[in-house]
Amino acid sequence: MNGILKYACVSAAALMVSSALSVEDWSAKRLGIRPEKIESEISGRREVVWFNHKGDPAWGGDAGFTDRFAVAKPVSGDRASAPLLVVLHWRGGGFVAGGIEGQVPLADEKDRVFSAPDGFYILMLDSMRDYNVLLNRTHDEYWWGATPNYRGPSREDVPRIMKGVTSCEKRVLDTVEWTVREFGIDRNRVYLCGNSMGGQAAYAIGLAHGEVFAAVNANVPATVWFAAARLGFVDESGNDVTKDDVSRFAEPPVCVEWSGVDDVWSRERDVIVRALARRQWPHIVLWGPFGHCSYVSQAREENDLVERFDWFSVRKNEAYPVFTEASSDEKLPWPFKTWKPKKAWFGGWAGDIESAEIEIAEGAACVGQINAFFRWRTLRDDDGVMEMELRLASVQELSTSHFKPPLSATAKVAVRRIQTQSLASSKEVDWTFAAASGRARRDADGTLTVGRLEITRKPKVLRIIKTDASSGVVSASR
Repeated sequence: MNGILKYACVSAAALMVSSALSVEDWSAKRLGIRPEKIESEISGRREVVWFNHKGDPAWGGDAGFTDRFAVAKPVSGDRASAPLLVVLHWRGGGFVAGGIEGQVPLADEKDRVFSAPDGFYILMLDSMRDYNVLLNRTHDEYWWGATPNYRGPSREDVPRIMKGVTSCEKRVLDTVEWTVREFGIDRNRVYLCGNSMGGQAAYAIGLAHGEVFAAVNANVPATVWFAAARLGFVDESGNDVTKDDVSRFAEPPVCVEWSGVDDVWSRERDVIVRALARRQWPHIVLWGPFGHCSYVSQAREENDLVERFDWFSVRKNEAYPVFTEASSDEKLPWPFKTWKPKKAWFGGWAGDIESAEIEIAEGAACVGQINAFFRWRTLRDDDGVMEMELRLASVQELSTSHFKPPLSATAKVAVRRIQTQSLASSKEVDWTFAAASGRARRDADGTLTVGRLEITRKPKVLRIIKTDASSGVVSASR
C-alpha cells in the first residue's frame, strides 16, 4: 500500500483542552523510521506481517538497536479505512517465546482483552531490543519505558519517569503513525490495549495521547507508578498532587480497566482512580477475585460486567460524557487493608509473588464497578448544537447475574471531545436535560461540566448550545 497517502488533520475541537494546548499533528509529521518487511505467516484466519527497523535518534536515549513489530490483517484481507487495535504485551517478553512471540499466534484468538473484531488490523509492538532476552530485562525500554528493572516500576521510579516523554513512548507513537499511513487506517478508530505490564503502559501512553487513541483498555495493569508519574497524578514522593496540569494533553480517550482484588499487582489502584475522577477523565473500573488473568471468560465468572461495554464503539471524532461521583458507584477495594506475601518467585520484587493474604478496604465488596452502567449515544454535533442521549443499561443488556443495575442514578456529568467548533471553543453554554436546564462554564482546565444529572434506563437527551455571555442571548433556538 502507499505509505505516503495524505490524511486529513484531526479537528481542532477534538484536540482542545485549553487555549494553550499544542499537540502533535501526526498526519504531517516526518517519520524517522523506515520499517522493512521480514516475513509473513498465517495465524488462525489472519495474515500476520513482521517488520523491523532501526531506532530514530530523534527519540533520544539509545537508538542503536533494531526494533520489530507485527501487523495482523483483517480476516478478509487488506481494506481501506479499517480500525486498528494496538497491543502492548505483558512482561512475558522477558522469556523465550514470550511477549510478541506469544502474542502473534493469538492474533485471531477470541476471549482475550487484545482480541479484535474480524475487520480490524492489529498492531503488536515489542519491548525487546535486538530480540535479545537478556537485554530485555535490563534495557531502558523494558516495562514500556517505565524502568529497566525486571521487577517493575515502584514509587522510587517516580522522579525519573516524571522527567519527560521516554524514547519508548516516542517509538510506540511513531510506529502507530507509520501503520496508520501504510495500511490506510481510519484515524478516528485507533484503540490501545494491554495486559499486565502492557496494561500499565496502556494507561501511561494511551491516556497521554487522546489525539491518537479513541479508547484504551487496561487489563489487570501491573503497578500504578508509570501512569501516575507520566500523567502527573503524583509528586516526586508519589503523593497525590493538589492541582493537576493537563495543559499538555489532548482530550483523553475513554478508558476501561479490570483488576483482581486477589492480585498483588493491583495494589494502589486507588491512586489512578482518584486522579482520573479528579481530572474528570472518562473511566470505567471493574474488579473481582479473578487474579492476574487475561481471559475474558475467566474474569466474567467473578464479575460478569467485564467487557460488556463496547469500547470499540467509541470514535475519536465524537463527543462523549464523563461520569463522576455517581450514586451507583461502589466502594473501591483499594487500598488493601492488609497485604501479606507468602512466597516470592523468580527473585522478583515484594509484589511479584505466587500467592498472598489480602484483605481489601473496609466496607468494600470484592466484586464491584464504577461507571459500568452508563451508556450514551451522540445524536447531533453541528451548527452550534450538541445533543447526546444518556441512559442506564438494563440487566438483560448487560447479561449480569452479579449486579442489579439501578433504575436511576445521579452523577456529575462533563462533556468532552465536542466537535462543533463554536461549542468546543465556547467558555459558556446553556444546556437542557429533560425538565432540567442550566448554564455551564468551562473551568481553568477547559473541562465543560454540566452539573449533577439524574440518569434513568429510559433515554433522555442532553442538549448543549452556545450562549452569548455578553448579552445573555442563546445563539441557537431551542
